[in-house]
Amino acid sequence: MAINGQIVLAVIPARSGSKRCPGKNFLPFRGKVLWEWSWAAAEGSRYIDSIVLSQDSDRPAVLCTDEATCEDVLRHHLADFPEARWVVLLQPTSPLRTSDDIDKTIEKAALNGFGAISTYHYKTNGAVYVATREWLAEH
Repeated sequence: MAINGQIVLAVIPARSGSKRCPGKNFLPFRGKVLWEWSWAAAEGSRYIDSIVLSQDSDRPAVLCTDEATCEDVLRHHLADFPEARWVVLLQPTSPLRTSDDIDKTIEKAALNGFGAISTYHYKTNGAVYVATREWLAEH
């Protein structure tokens, strides 16, 4: 696993407190709950070394609010994986992303050395976000 010998961590932020659709990350879609689609795609990646399902119970209360950003959640989990150079954000609300989508985005990030966002027909779609630990710490 890994890419260029560098460890890759995937984080699936599955907060339950959505205002418009409470518990949406745990609702069924085509036979699985939403977050399970992200987990399955991450497991199929050639590069991901570790996967974290980040639920409300796994993080401080301040990271479970509407004001908390995904970047804050990523930084929180990166602290538990000091060996990880790359972090991949896989939001449960993109259940149709594939392992290949993840791998292509990681490869694109590795080429430029700091990060990438997945694309579909040459337009960014946000199904996969990849960044280095350093980039995330600075932004």
